[in-house]
Amino acid sequence: MSSCSGDDTVARSTVTVDISGLERLENGAQYQAWISDGVDLTPLGRFTDVDFPKTFEALTGEVDNATQFFLSVEPGNDSSPAISESILLSGNFVGNAATVDVTQTFGSYTSASGQFVLQTPTDNVSTNENSGLYWYIPSTGQPGLKLPTLPSGWKYEGWVTVPGASGDVNLSTGRFTNVNNADESDPFSLNINPAPDFPGEDFINENVLSAYGVNTLPNLLNKQVFITIQPIFDNSSTGASIAPFVLRPLVGTVTQEAGSGITNTMQINTASFPVGRVTK
Repeated sequence: MSSCSGDDTVARSTVTVDISGLERLENGAQYQAWISDGVDLTPLGRFTDVDFPKTFEALTGEVDNATQFFLSVEPGNDSSPAISESILLSGNFVGNAATVDVTQTFGSYTSASGQFVLQTPTDNVSTNENSGLYWYIPSTGQPGLKLPTLPSGWKYEGWVTVPGASGDVNLSTGRFTNVNNADESDPFSLNINPAPDFPGEDFINENVLSAYGVNTLPNLLNKQVFITIQPIFDNSSTGASIAPFVLRPLVGTVTQEAGSGITNTMQINTASFPVGRVTK
């Protein structure tokens, strides 16, 4: 739909964006909508809420010539006019409409899988083994995660939900890009002994746990575990993200306690990924 600006000399047209499955952003981060003619990007506007549909305006020529739509995640206090590396949704216009999803950015997760075990190898205590988890298969020494390689702008992160003094708390096991190596941080571990060289964490450092409102060592049996895809800038000084992002390709429940010899398995959760339709 087109209109003229206040001086009736510059024609402008609208772009309507309708997306389901997004979550409100925190810590100053913003979503930003863009259109492109295949060469140049035109910013449409930024937002943090997830009330849809949303309507934006741009020059009619830019709207008419648009062949693509992008939705990026931009860091807080970002004055750069350029699009960030963290492109979340995209799609190509067919006529005046585009279906947008994560496929162009992340590819397919149909072959993704996850297995993990409970253990706390970083201390010398044998009675708290249900308080840590690692994504690997001890019997073979193989990684427990099968995940696509991420594009620039994103990292994976593991999480477990445990009871806290004021309700459930999501604790990070750390961010990673390679399932064959340890993740980037281990603030909850004690590091008396080395951990497996795979993503995971011991939740046994009581001082750090208390800072998150968790006042006892958590027993992870029957707790929810999940993997997220995080924007690279969404991190705190601990090397873990502030909060889980909306993209959660793998989820699971801890059913096998430490020492059982059986790995816990995760399920593909891509049906929860955001999708949308953009019209011009």
